[in-house]
Amino acid sequence: MKHKILNYKTLLILVLCSYCTAQTSDFIVTKSFDTISVEKVSITDHYVKTVINGKKNKYNIDEIISYYISKENKHYERVKNPQADKIKAKQIDRYDYRALETAHIDDYEKRIEYKFFNRLTVGRVKLFKKVVPLPTSGNMHQGNFHSSYEDVTYYISVYDSKLELINYNQGLELNNYNNDLKMTKNVYELLQIYLHGNDEIENKLEKLFLSKPKSNEEQIIDLINEYNSWVEVKKQ
Repeated sequence: MKHKILNYKTLLILVLCSYCTAQTSDFIVTKSFDTISVEKVSITDHYVKTVINGKKNKYNIDEIISYYISKENKHYERVKNPQADKIKAKQIDRYDYRALETAHIDDYEKRIEYKFFNRLTVGRVKLFKKVVPLPTSGNMHQGNFHSSYEDVTYYISVYDSKLELINYNQGLELNNYNNDLKMTKNVYELLQIYLHGNDEIENKLEKLFLSKPKSNEEQIIDLINEYNSWVEVKKQ
């Protein structure tokens, strides 16, 4: 029993250290699980562009499963576009120019099969963060806009299952754009479903929910990673 507890704690430390310690360079991971160090990586809706030894390379988006940006210390993972299934065809008045423009954007979005989201956890339960800058001046579509605000969306899944949107009902005041994840009632009830089977984790989850001020994103990430480490030990 003591040996198993030691394995659990050791694995937790290794997972957190390996994930949180910044790598020295950017890299991409291909669908065949080859890791390739790159000098630069950038993403479009259909391609992953890299610079390797001063040479530009371009991959189809379905050839790359993840990438890492060293200066941000952030991992990005390819996921099915969660918006594609929500956009449905609708009848539009041909003289309603605003609706026609929106329909054109929706139609384009439906054709985007994959997105890359920032993956915040390691293991069974995956927590993702999508950040979109909100334009405050300039033209976002032309790329010459300036923004100090961000629209932040969180998703959760088990391994590669369909992403579930986290409606964390932040209850923010008007013009308050601090949208980082908090342990609201909605988040607590959702995590009760995803982090099941471990009494210790469930007790920690309840304490985080009852704490004041509300537990933040970092505390939630740590708890999910602790649960994921426990899951890995159970497999042994």
